[in-house]
Amino acid sequence: MRKDERTLIDRVKHGDTEAMQMLYERYYRPMFNTAYRIVNDFHFAEDVMHEAFLKAFDRIGTFEGRAPFGAWLKRIVVNESLQWLRKYGRFSEEPPYYDPPDTEDDDTPPWDESDPRKVWEALRRLRDNYRTILSLYYIEGYDYDEIASIMHISYGHARTMLSRARAALKQTYESL
Repeated sequence: MRKDERTLIDRVKHGDTEAMQMLYERYYRPMFNTAYRIVNDFHFAEDVMHEAFLKAFDRIGTFEGRAPFGAWLKRIVVNESLQWLRKYGRFSEEPPYYDPPDTEDDDTPPWDESDPRKVWEALRRLRDNYRTILSLYYIEGYDYDEIASIMHISYGHARTMLSRARAALKQTYESL
């Protein structure tokens, strides 16, 4: 962690609202983007992101600095986003049974990266579960174990859901 960031976090731990504002400004855009990719609504993503920042500032005393602050904050944003989907969205946890993936594991995204607008439109049209797992895996960089933990599903179910989400994204992308 950079010294200036460590100093800001220490100031926040002591209730310095100016330091809170500085951290907020530093992390606002990436945290909003994370929430938006999961929640799929501009205004609700802002609400989720603000709630996540409030929660982070409230729990800043538990931040030990073993992981980068941005990663710690992103985990809070992801959890808040998933909580919002469970409460207000169409997110549902499918049964925790294991169904082997239909395709081989492939870390390459199932889209042509030359047209990001088309990729975003295809992602936007997917079920919440699929959009969420694709965002967590490809954009946020979480692995299967982390995704399973975040989404409260088994490791096998995470692999299966990601495989199905890839197939759905590919089909949606190609139909645009």
